[in-house]
Amino acid sequence: MNTTSALHLLSRLLLPATFALCVAASAHAQANPAPGLLAKYNFEDIPAWVPDWGAGHGSTYKPATGWKTPFRVVLDSENPHSGDYSLRIGLNESSTKEKIVHGPAIKIAPAPADRPGDRKVRIRLHARAAGLVDNGVGVRVLERDEKNASIRLLANEKSLIIVPNSADWVELNAEGTLHSRTASITFMVVAYQSEVPATVWIDDISVELTSAGDSR
Repeated sequence: MNTTSALHLLSRLLLPATFALCVAASAHAQANPAPGLLAKYNFEDIPAWVPDWGAGHGSTYKPATGWKTPFRVVLDSENPHSGDYSLRIGLNESSTKEKIVHGPAIKIAPAPADRPGDRKVRIRLHARAAGLVDNGVGVRVLERDEKNASIRLLANEKSLIIVPNSADWVELNAEGTLHSRTASITFMVVAYQSEVPATVWIDDISVELTSAGDSR
């Protein structure tokens, strides 16, 4: 038998097994759909002014790195969770107002007409902190409608996640079901405490859209 004939015979023998594997893989994918990644922030390969990230103190907002007091936001190359940088938020002046650092708006696909409540958002991030009081810094998600008007905070929680003091990086997770009218969401780190100095580092943030029935 020449080489061409041998390869032809081998392909005929392998075809049924390959087809069976493809069908099995397809069935597994349908039974276990991968979460839909809406956004991921690892603070790599971006300018030092951290484009698209903003910050607010009370009712005053400006680009995140535009603040010098009562807090300062910078990229930090010392001990990131991964890669070359994390985002460092340093509280350096006493203030009782909320200090908010937020990412860009994340667009959300409309809910299915037959399942208006079947949209769940899962937040994952890594953080470390020093100098925080209990409940001093949290993570929240703001929901907005298609006209960019605020609807509510995800899960109606002022803080979905509380950031703990930790010299080491810790993984933090939370999730909540979106309002049926939500068209975009915004990830926020919010400092409530007035004690200074205190510092929070965040890195490797992911925002996923999953089915409300997905408990993974």
